[in-house]
Amino acid sequence: TRSQTSRSRMSSVSSTTTWTANSDWMLSWKSRLPLQTIMRLLQVLVPQVEKICIDKGLTDESEILRFLQHGTLVGLLPIPHPILIRKYQANTGTAMWFRTYMWGVIYLRNMDPPIWYDTDIRLFEIQRI
Repeated sequence: TRSQTSRSRMSSVSSTTTWTANSDWMLSWKSRLPLQTIMRLLQVLVPQVEKICIDKGLTDESEILRFLQHGTLVGLLPIPHPILIRKYQANTGTAMWFRTYMWGVIYLRNMDPPIWYDTDIRLFEIQRI
């Protein structure tokens, strides 16, 4: 299987050399990370922070931290997609599941005191062929 293959590959690699990150590995990981929002935020904030540093001649980060703490992200980040609301549409499968679930809850919650003894309550429907 795939996990056995990767395990054997890892054991053979680990026994001969130690793994080190390289630029190809880093690029492959970077392309899979969801960094779009962070990159957009940095595209907007980095020029603003650089401008504050140049205009005020800042060398410590307290003024920059104050700017970042009191700033807003409204308008900087992309608008999230609208939430899709779907109405429940009953069908025989979900109706059967819901009925079975409800009777199971009712049955289990009423085990003590034993009100189901000497009754014909059945939780499952048995089909005869």
